[in-house]
Amino acid sequence: MRTVKIMSAVLTFAAVTTPSPLSGTASGAVPGSAVVLGLSVGGGPTRSVLLRCGRDDSRPSFATACGMLGKFGGDLARMTYDLDMICGQERLAHAASALGTWEGRPVRFAHTYDNRCEMTARTGPVFSF
Repeated sequence: MRTVKIMSAVLTFAAVTTPSPLSGTASGAVPGSAVVLGLSVGGGPTRSVLLRCGRDDSRPSFATACGMLGKFGGDLARMTYDLDMICGQERLAHAASALGTWEGRPVRFAHTYDNRCEMTARTGPVFSF
């Protein structure tokens, strides 16, 4: 089952990052900000979404996540949202991952946070899906 999900994410990523003859701008450049975000809570199944920045998206959470990624140049490891956030001692692992491209550069990220509060303090709204 896990292999199927991983392959699905990889195939989705490949489809998003492979330019079609009709994609791109008038100059032929292909915008490159598409990231598959994954989140597993407490070792459960991984939920994933495709975040395609630079497109009109009616979901405000995606626009906010794209803004956050843009602030850090797509580098999720450098992200800091609210480091002064006070988090309890709850232990419920949140494994967050990202695979894709940001402005044409590869994005690969995986980190397990102790709880949702810790994850939010670092990544803000990025994994709120």
